[in-house]
Amino acid sequence: MQDQIPARSGDMPSERSGLPAVPTATASTDVQPARDGVPPIDTRLGCRLAREIASTFLDVPVCDIDRPTRAIAPICEARHVAMYLAHVVFQIPLTGMAGPFGRDRTTIAYAVRRIEDRRDDAEFDAVIERLERLGTAIRAALARGGGRGDEA
Repeated sequence: MQDQIPARSGDMPSERSGLPAVPTATASTDVQPARDGVPPIDTRLGCRLAREIASTFLDVPVCDIDRPTRAIAPICEARHVAMYLAHVVFQIPLTGMAGPFGRDRTTIAYAVRRIEDRRDDAEFDAVIERLERLGTAIRAALARGGGRGDEA
């Protein structure tokens, strides 16, 4: 006889119906650490930081990135880069980004795909790589509690 130890209590078969019990998600298990081991940050803060990073590096004012209407190509590119950074660096799901960016989930998915497709260009990829490193450093500093004047 093989000993089977379930990984979670939700893996135990239901005693009443004979069907496996459905595991319930809790707030503590919904948030998974990123691949780099740094926990994700608040959705609105992550979106704001992504907009600020894209704005600074691409020389497009944040107020233009935040506009609810369509815009000229440089503004759209900055907005798409901000959405990409929010998703990839700050680990924000596409549905969570919809509110802070004022866009539909499918529009955000299109923007993220567009940036991913453009990464085939070595020059563009180098820019995005720098932005990702900056965003990751900011996220790590926030996770450590840095930037609050705690350390001398």
